[in-house]
Amino acid sequence: MIEWDRKVSEYFLSHNNPGAKCLFSAFSFLGTGVLWICIYAFCLIFFWNHAHRVILTLILAELMGLMVIIPLRYITKRRRPCEDYKYFFLTPWNLYSFPSHHAFRAFSIAIIVGMRFPGTFPYLICTAAIIGFSRLYLSKHYLSDVLAGILLAMGAAWASLHLV
Repeated sequence: MIEWDRKVSEYFLSHNNPGAKCLFSAFSFLGTGVLWICIYAFCLIFFWNHAHRVILTLILAELMGLMVIIPLRYITKRRRPCEDYKYFFLTPWNLYSFPSHHAFRAFSIAIIVGMRFPGTFPYLICTAAIIGFSRLYLSKHYLSDVLAGILLAMGAAWASLHLV
C-alpha cells in the first residue's frame, strides 16, 4: 500500500494544473472544520426545531472521529506528501496526514445527512468523493489516508445515527 500511495502522490505532484488546483482548493475548503462549526452554529440558532437532531448527530460523529484521528496521527506520525504543509498552531496534529480528517468529515456529513434526507444522498456522496479526491490532488494526503478517513466516517456515522 505504501508503494501505491507513493506512486499516486508522485503522479499528482508532477501534474500541477493551476486551474484544477484552484477548483480542488475550493472543494477542499468544503471539508474544513471552521466552516462546519459555523454551519452547525447557524443551524442550531436559526433552525433548532428542524435541525437539532441532525446537528447533534454530526457533532457526535465529529467528536468520535477526533478521538480516533488525533491519536492515530501521533502514533503513525506520517508526514504529508507535500512537506510545506502549513498547520494552525492550535491543531499541531495537522502536521501529520493519517487519516484524512477532511475525508472523514465530508463522508460522515454525507452519510448522516443522506440517511436523514435520502434525496440528498447521491449529491452529498459525490461531493464527499470530490473533497476526498481534492486532498490527493493537492498533495495534502496519500490515498490510504483518504481511504482510512472514509472508513472511520462510516463507523462514526453509523454509531452516531444509532446513538442520537
